[in-house]
Amino acid sequence: MTDLTPITYADTAHTSEKFLWPRSEPCHHGKRFRLSAASRQRLAPRNPTISIPPVAKGLELITPAQLRNIESQSDFSPRPKGYQQYPIRMDEECLRYSSQTKLNFIVGVVRGLGMVGFFLFLFVAIVGNILVFFVSYAEQGRDFKEFFFMSIKIFSIALPVCLLMWGGGNLIYRMFPNFSAGYQPGPMWELNRRTGMVTVFANPAKKSTAWKVAYELPFHEFDCYIQSSPTSQGIAQYNLSLVHYSVEAHVALVGMFGVTNRMEQLAAWDMVQHYMDTSQPLPDIPVFEMYRSLDPTTVEVDKETGRPPRFWRDMDDETFNQKIVELQDRLSAFYYG
Repeated sequence: MTDLTPITYADTAHTSEKFLWPRSEPCHHGKRFRLSAASRQRLAPRNPTISIPPVAKGLELITPAQLRNIESQSDFSPRPKGYQQYPIRMDEECLRYSSQTKLNFIVGVVRGLGMVGFFLFLFVAIVGNILVFFVSYAEQGRDFKEFFFMSIKIFSIALPVCLLMWGGGNLIYRMFPNFSAGYQPGPMWELNRRTGMVTVFANPAKKSTAWKVAYELPFHEFDCYIQSSPTSQGIAQYNLSLVHYSVEAHVALVGMFGVTNRMEQLAAWDMVQHYMDTSQPLPDIPVFEMYRSLDPTTVEVDKETGRPPRFWRDMDDETFNQKIVELQDRLSAFYYG
């Protein structure tokens, strides 16, 4: 049976006041590293004592309905067998992330392009022929038949190719479920709540080096940078990175929190600080609910406040949707109010 004893914090566990400790080592960042990892705006550390997580990558990460589905599985456990070696974790002990394999990423892109291309070409084929028909009907000099047969030649090639890309990707995912998971053998980085340490792994892509540690440094020695890039429509999108103040150790949080608007990224940074601070309970979002009884501070706080242990798991969809709206309003008021 899985051990469900709450974790014990290490002496190195993080609390918010550690951000005030002096930094004695000089910065050894090279120019290329500064431009790639430590560019744009540095976000000051804060002491978030309230749980205001991002919406998309926080509250909505796992819904109450999904929690109930996970819990209903016969082999369910907050600590399943071999969980320590999972390349991706989000529990009472650590946030750990691994990226997709290159091959899986390529198959996913091909599948996505096939799906989008199929419907796009189908739309162009139907709408284009309708428009040309009416134009040729109004202007007798236009030859609709010529255009119609030319479009048949073009789309009879384009549509099957797109369908093959889309269907082929789906077939690969269906026949090879292990491939569809598609993650590298080891993690890229880990933020450990129990120890207060940040681990950057050397090369997660190869089994021989998958779990080799490149850096293991205290969380309070990292600075958070928010970086922006425009979309094809010119809309600014943001992502986060953690950068050690001295050595060239870098954690790209974009994999876990995505590329979103500025407010969502500010909330993500506050949630990370809240998570790592062992004087605070785990952030109160559905994904952490099954782990709340395994974290000492969270157990004490929940006992003091009388929080129901199944607050999220027993919540109906309508109430959860209302919570999403309420959180969006709270975020706007907190960061922009």
